[in-house]
Amino acid sequence: MCESHAVDASEHYRQLLQLGREEFLASAAPAALVRYRKESDELPSYTGVRTLTLDEDSQEQGSRGEYITEETMPFGKELPQSVELEVYPLSKKPGASFPDRITIGRTSNNDVVIADTSVSRLHAYIKRSGTGWVVADAGPKNGSYVGGVRLEPRKEQVLPSRVELRIGDVDVTFYVAADLFAALGGT
Repeated sequence: MCESHAVDASEHYRQLLQLGREEFLASAAPAALVRYRKESDELPSYTGVRTLTLDEDSQEQGSRGEYITEETMPFGKELPQSVELEVYPLSKKPGASFPDRITIGRTSNNDVVIADTSVSRLHAYIKRSGTGWVVADAGPKNGSYVGGVRLEPRKEQVLPSRVELRIGDVDVTFYVAADLFAALGGT
């Protein structure tokens, strides 16, 4: 799934939201990664994007000296028009490798494609484990983080819903479908 497919999926999820909870849960992937981005005039022109998260407020300085601001998006509120929502459904591509896991990386052969130079060709994977989900870092240079804690390469860790996951320099939030419905403002 490339960046434009993430935008298409976002529009699809916004439309599903209008149909109500039962239709949303029946039609949505069982889980998804969500990235909230906002254009900002406050950052230097070479960055131009702020990543918004649902779970924490912080301001940090990036590797090039730019300030990256993360803001909290309230649950149950309508997203502002200036926010770009990217939804990456966690589902297998037909015929993709590793049938038991959903691969995440920069190249098109992954199930979830995040087109960012900080994301490795095969960066991480997510899979169901019993009634929950787990994530594992595939050993990339830029690493993966769950809730701010760096993952050990190739060691699976439980992935709770609504936790922030960092893939390279990209922050996304992991949601099971029911929690995503609530986070997007469904009632």
